[in-house]
Amino acid sequence: MRTWLLVTYKVPAEPSRTRVFLWRKLKELGAVYIQQGAAVLPMTEALLAQALSLREDTAAGGGELLVGRTEFVDEEDDARVVAAFQTQRDSDYGEIVEQCERLVCELDGETANGKFTYAEIEENETELARIHKWMERIVARDWFAAPGRSRAEQAIDQAEQRSALYTAEVERRQGQEPDVPLTPSR
Repeated sequence: MRTWLLVTYKVPAEPSRTRVFLWRKLKELGAVYIQQGAAVLPMTEALLAQALSLREDTAAGGGELLVGRTEFVDEEDDARVVAAFQTQRDSDYGEIVEQCERLVCELDGETANGKFTYAEIEENETELARIHKWMERIVARDWFAAPGRSRAEQAIDQAEQRSALYTAEVERRQGQEPDVPLTPSR
């Protein structure tokens, strides 16, 4: 059986600032809530240190935070928690896929409208960089190999390929010969 990091907290209902802060921080760490005010994470020294660092902020907001190690008695409960982690990450990966599809759709629209500008290239590069950073954060908290990762990676590859085609067409129209083929590879 796995050892889990358990984080429980009680905070005043008002102001909601401390509750929202804790919720955001635990979500950033990739925690799964098993009940209101009770979240679990895989037991690692790094996550333990981060959870412990939330104590002061919680106390400053008038609340109380407890951090402990635990394991589930029933293997089915353990498996349900692992599945919950995978479901959360799959949801995150799904968001990546949606963003990539939006980018491809936008590039298809710009192409159909004959809008080939360097400003659009810069916008695409910025969006792809944002998607890559987001993907890195998701992968960093994907402790149980959520199946949606491969789909997200494929979507990123497709968005990069479509962006490269668009860039090549802008460069061609601006009088520079591209190093990229002009037809998408699918």
